[in-house]
Amino acid sequence: MPAYVSRPGGPGHVPGVLFIYEMFGMNDEMKRIADELAAEGYAVMLPDIFSRGSWFSCVRKVITELKAGTGSSIQDLIAGRNWLATQKYIDDERIAVMGLCMGGGFALVLAKTKLFRVSAPFYGQVPLSMLGSCPVVASYGGKDWLLADAERLKRDLEARKIRHDVKIYPDAGHSFMNRPANALARVMGKLTGRMGYKPEAAADAKRRLVRFLRQNL
Repeated sequence: MPAYVSRPGGPGHVPGVLFIYEMFGMNDEMKRIADELAAEGYAVMLPDIFSRGSWFSCVRKVITELKAGTGSSIQDLIAGRNWLATQKYIDDERIAVMGLCMGGGFALVLAKTKLFRVSAPFYGQVPLSMLGSCPVVASYGGKDWLLADAERLKRDLEARKIRHDVKIYPDAGHSFMNRPANALARVMGKLTGRMGYKPEAAADAKRRLVRFLRQNL
């Protein structure tokens, strides 16, 4: 499975982050976000879980497995995490998982595997239960169609006394963290009016993410 890895230079061990991309797959925008997080002192691995077939077939398969909470996509992500943990520059006791959209949903599923110290979903679909989850820092848009998921996530984490930072940005929609990756993303944003890059929300979400990682990872 191909992957993109971005990490700080220099000697010593650093925390790791398994970063799961959105449904548009591996592209320069996902790599930009990985590079920005690496600049904060983290080794970031972006596995290409769409590398086994056409984009359409992979999206369909991966979304089905995300809803089921099981399947080869999740095993691929765990394999990516385990590869990252073996690298000589990684502190294997400090690994987080982060994801956007589809990847955010996977980040929440993986939060319950005991393999990660922190889960950082951005506008991801929320499982029915977060029982057994690691600490969570989550970011959603108030105009997102997943707003109800965000509110349910916050209630569930509070009820289970799981350490968390869940924030909803009222003026943001879906995909506010990343710039449109392609023409299809731009068209979808214009048609729905409920998705698109919001620099102010993205900057604040990144600050919260880094702060939470430093406190809990």
